[in-house]
Amino acid sequence: MKNYLKTWILPIGCGIAAAVLVSCSTSNRLSEVHFPASMKDAKAVGSKACAECHSDVCKDFGHNIHSRIAKFEIAVNGVTREGCEACHGPGSKHVESGGDTSSILNPAKLEGMESAALCIQCHASGETLEWHSSVHSMQDMACVSCHTVHHEKDDLTNREMVWGYKRKYTKDAGLKKPEPELCFDCHNSVRVQTNYPNHHPIKEGKLVCSDCHNPHGTQTRPMLRVEDRKSELCLSCHMEYTGPYAFEHAPVMEDCSICHNPHGAVSDNLLKQQEPFLCLQCHQLHFHTSFRPNTDALPSTYKFRTGVPSDHSMQTAMMTRCTQCHSMVHGSDLPSLYTPGGGSRLTR
Repeated sequence: MKNYLKTWILPIGCGIAAAVLVSCSTSNRLSEVHFPASMKDAKAVGSKACAECHSDVCKDFGHNIHSRIAKFEIAVNGVTREGCEACHGPGSKHVESGGDTSSILNPAKLEGMESAALCIQCHASGETLEWHSSVHSMQDMACVSCHTVHHEKDDLTNREMVWGYKRKYTKDAGLKKPEPELCFDCHNSVRVQTNYPNHHPIKEGKLVCSDCHNPHGTQTRPMLRVEDRKSELCLSCHMEYTGPYAFEHAPVMEDCSICHNPHGAVSDNLLKQQEPFLCLQCHQLHFHTSFRPNTDALPSTYKFRTGVPSDHSMQTAMMTRCTQCHSMVHGSDLPSLYTPGGGSRLTR
């Protein structure tokens, strides 16, 4: 019994300890914003002082949600400054030096994690709750990699066509480019997939990347907007396959992407491969598709003709879709082929 406990409890304990250390380390990194030494003892001067030199930026920023936030709204997050200085730090030294850039904080020139820490001061819940553990954060991306903070209004969301993609209107999020163009700057392989003959209607403007993905991170990779099974996200639109069924197809209940490529595919119905090759990755080839029955061994009352010569049986199998017979591949409540398959063959 003692040996058993040592075998299992020690590794589990070490794993938990490591996870806690990583979590604490990440949390500390998120909270660290290092102000330049030249900003020591600097004091807040207000956004009006900034506007005297940065009039072009402040003109647009005056209509921005960040400029309209009251001091008491950010005080709950521990932020004591407001306006420009909430992100750039106190500006008295910057003003006194005549605009010395080393005496003010520029989020665009900080490391990704440190720059994001400024935004996380206020945006620490909701959509951005999982940012610290997201793939984008781990790649040292910053909020300003995708968002522009000083914008007046995201005019790009109203453009009809972007690189041949019809625009879906989305809420103003201060993006540097509209979706999906912004995402495609890094995810070029996905751009290609959305141009395949079969694809989700991203190009037609009915979907954008953020309809399925949360770019700020989730607990389900790859940053899907679902908390448990991946298939739940797909079934939120494709509700006709929701079930529960008396006879289920395991991949449907687990993960639709086992069989489908959601961004696009050459095969019909977004399948990763054409039938029967996709099905043969899990299922064996049926006996009746590769061998001709020995009718001589059957009683005369059961004699029948297949109409397919035995030397062409394999050719027929490889040029036939499995769903020609197993049409209810996503699941069914009706039993089929009860004797060989216990009713689970999904043919009706």
